[in-house]
Amino acid sequence: MDLKENTKQFWAKINDFWHNLSAKKKLLTISIALFIIVMAIAGSIVKTNIDNSKLSPQMLEFKKNGTLFLELPEKVNENNNHIVHIKGQTAPKSRVQIGFGIFGDTTTADATGSFQLTYDDNIQQNTNIKITTKYNNKQMSKIVTVVPSPKRLHTIEQKNKRTKQYKKEAVAVKKMSLKTKSFTEAKSSIQGISSSIVVTSKSNDNEITEVSDTDIVTDVKVKQTNNGVSVELYLEPSDSAKKTLADKKASEQKSKDLEAAKNKYKENVKAYEVRFNDYAIEYLIDKNTSTIYETTTDDHSISQSKFTGSMDEKISFNLDGLEMTAFNHYVGNDSVAIFNDSSGNSNKASEMNPETTKSTYFKSLNLPF
Repeated sequence: MDLKENTKQFWAKINDFWHNLSAKKKLLTISIALFIIVMAIAGSIVKTNIDNSKLSPQMLEFKKNGTLFLELPEKVNENNNHIVHIKGQTAPKSRVQIGFGIFGDTTTADATGSFQLTYDDNIQQNTNIKITTKYNNKQMSKIVTVVPSPKRLHTIEQKNKRTKQYKKEAVAVKKMSLKTKSFTEAKSSIQGISSSIVVTSKSNDNEITEVSDTDIVTDVKVKQTNNGVSVELYLEPSDSAKKTLADKKASEQKSKDLEAAKNKYKENVKAYEVRFNDYAIEYLIDKNTSTIYETTTDDHSISQSKFTGSMDEKISFNLDGLEMTAFNHYVGNDSVAIFNDSSGNSNKASEMNPETTKSTYFKSLNLPF
């Protein structure tokens, strides 16, 4: 037997039952049914009124015409872990966020519109943050002031107190007449204000870095931070320190002058070498004194002679009674020279490094390089 047939039989029995009732019983049954219906409707109305009485005016307005709202406390305190829990109410299932929702907390309101956001930014003072709710392409925002925890407030208060004291100390140091005092005197005066002030010294001359406690103060630099006060005293170096620097500079200048003179002298010295199979003739031509020196690689004796003229034309000299001449192979080019003697010998010479030639073959010559 299927469900349809069962239903048909059920209603047939109900119908028979109803027709067998007396008129009085039928009236009583109808009255009872009506009473039950009325009570159910009344109960529903009462329940709705009770539920609505618990809702805020903003929620009632939202349910009535969809007006978006956002209920928040004006101020919220951090807990001792520096975390803030912000509770509020808005339209059910709204998206709620701190700021732009990028770095802050974001959540969704529950079916009653309640929500909680978490804010953790290690704040150092009262901080305003923006809370935004979004619902069905509508949005609204409110500002909540986050207050540091009592523990943090105490720490900040102590820090501000110290900073205020440091500022007071810094001002007091700036008002002091420290110039013309020795470092020792100035330091003692400063630390009379507070022993925690750090006092250091520095020379007022970048070339003289060493200073002593007896040097005189010429300038004062005061620095104040949240961690304290420091004072740097610029000192005038002592006369002995200045003399030491002057002597050092004079010595350095002398060395520079000697080096410059040496280089200038060397620029006017030329060296040439005439190479044979078994030996070589070495020449030094000193244009500073118009002197030419000669030696050989197999006989270290040195001959010398004054010369006249210039290598671009011709120089003439006499070495050990032998008249000789020498000149550049090409005018203005010292790389090759021709050395001739009165016997008719002509030798081609190559230019050499004069310093190397002197140190190798003419060590006994007293030339300034």
